[in-house]
Amino acid sequence: MKRCPQCNRTYTDDALSFCLDDGSPLVSTAAPSSFDPGATVQYPSARDTSPQPTIAYPGQVPPPQPPPQQPAAPPPQWSPMPPSAPQKRSVWPWLLGIGAVLVFMGIGVVILIFAIASVTNSNKNNNGNANANRVANRNTNTNTNRNTNSEANENSNARSSLTNFTDDFSTQSWGTGPSQYGNIFYQDEEYHMKATKSGYIVMYAPDKKEYYDENATVRVGLRSIEGQSPASGYGLTVHGEKKTGSLEDYAFLIYSGDEPKYKVVMHKSGTETKVVDWTPTSTIRTGTNPNQLEVRIRDTKMDFYINGQFVTSVVDEAGYKRGRVGFYTSDTPEVAFDDLEISK
Repeated sequence: MKRCPQCNRTYTDDALSFCLDDGSPLVSTAAPSSFDPGATVQYPSARDTSPQPTIAYPGQVPPPQPPPQQPAAPPPQWSPMPPSAPQKRSVWPWLLGIGAVLVFMGIGVVILIFAIASVTNSNKNNNGNANANRVANRNTNTNTNRNTNSEANENSNARSSLTNFTDDFSTQSWGTGPSQYGNIFYQDEEYHMKATKSGYIVMYAPDKKEYYDENATVRVGLRSIEGQSPASGYGLTVHGEKKTGSLEDYAFLIYSGDEPKYKVVMHKSGTETKVVDWTPTSTIRTGTNPNQLEVRIRDTKMDFYINGQFVTSVVDEAGYKRGRVGFYTSDTPEVAFDDLEISK
């Protein structure tokens, strides 16, 4: 058994160690006790286990407590600009701009009208001057243009209105046979000629208008039969005519040997005179290769071509102007002529 030394309350539960009333530690009663029954027992003052209630007096109601205030939110780090009130735009700038554009356009139209009028007046004046001077300058311009353009347009303009004549020697119409000057004959539709040693022979075409060469272009093909060129040349004659038994013509001759060359001679009163002396040229084909000779006659001027290449010009100082075409050869080598063309 145990007891409380303060309140002397006893407990039979040995498991308790403290007083349930005042919390003092309990002591065992088995030990000797100094308890005196006659002694005055002093009780502790009773504890007030039920406190007096709070008295509420009528008419005195405590004021209501305000609700707790929430802490203010921190201000934002930036604050938007308050929207500005829309400004009213003025229409005057637009009106002034449109007015300025219209003014510039009007000025441009006026300038354009004056420019057109000026150009029109200038053209009228120029036309008037041209009409006034046309008659005065007609002869000068005609002569100038004729001299300037005649050579450039001569061939194309002339050939467009030319009449062409061709003799391919398939028909025998030229003179043939041997003579003291050589031998002439047809063979394989070619016209063959062969002169005597150190001599020459000339044969004119038949006395027909087709063979006359005034202001004509004459072409003929020719070749050496054996590849040996006549020493004094062979070729084409123009303006040929026999007067009092003597030959009168111009002869365009070539030498087709190892050093090819050409010359132009004139026959008058039976005498041969050099007009253009031997001139070397690479346009002549050598050996038995055929060549083509061409003479373009315009009034007193004669232009000479070999295989389509211009080589020289001659002025008809003898005044032959017209005559028949013909062929020329010298020495003993045999030559042949073919495809004669005369364009007028």
